[in-house]
Amino acid sequence: MKIELIIMAYTKRYTVPKSWPIRVKENKYVVSPLAGPHSKETCIPLGLILRDMLKHAHTMKEAMQILNQGTVKINGITRKHRGFPVGLMDVVDVGGDFYRMLPTSHGLRLLKTSVTDAGLRLARIKNKGHVKKKKLQLNFHDGSNMLVDKDTFKTSDVVVIDIATKKIKDVIKFEKGAFAIVIDGHNAGANGKIENIDRKLKTVTLDSDGRKFPVPIRYIFVVGQGGPAVKLGEERKEVA
Repeated sequence: MKIELIIMAYTKRYTVPKSWPIRVKENKYVVSPLAGPHSKETCIPLGLILRDMLKHAHTMKEAMQILNQGTVKINGITRKHRGFPVGLMDVVDVGGDFYRMLPTSHGLRLLKTSVTDAGLRLARIKNKGHVKKKKLQLNFHDGSNMLVDKDTFKTSDVVVIDIATKKIKDVIKFEKGAFAIVIDGHNAGANGKIENIDRKLKTVTLDSDGRKFPVPIRYIFVVGQGGPAVKLGEERKEVA
């Protein structure tokens, strides 16, 4: 309880990202996300997810009571702080109900998923570098990292991680023909196949059901070869 009081922080509602699913004109303050795997602009605090997105709580006090029960997990790890930042591709487990945080035209939203899909975590390689004992460290979009033995990975590739074993099951190459989702910008939430990659202009041409348009490489997140490794698009059911 003492730790909670020390790190408790608030943000004025009118300063939060517009994509947060809250009403600006209700209370003056809203819980701030903790420093962690995602920045304030690319996450939603866990307390808001329980109260404002999933509607499991009417007040933040009720949301904290749920968290203290230890039934909420993010990527397989129990989280009890209302300010824990939940961001892109994170898997949320609330008492056995599973959701994945994915981009939409309205910002990040939780999308209900199956138990099978929930066992997989997708992480995009932001950069990489060699560390001691000649190990290669992969640094991912969510601030996490992993040591690997062989340098067969490239920036913007996505690794499919088994949440239970924390091991890489597959690698989705950032290349022509890969299936991708747009994570930011005007076309956020759109998905389709990469038709072309222009390294000089740092853009890709995405074919989404016949509609072709350019997208900056930094807004592209590959999710499969020939089709998505996890359920996206028309099959997904948005819950909040």
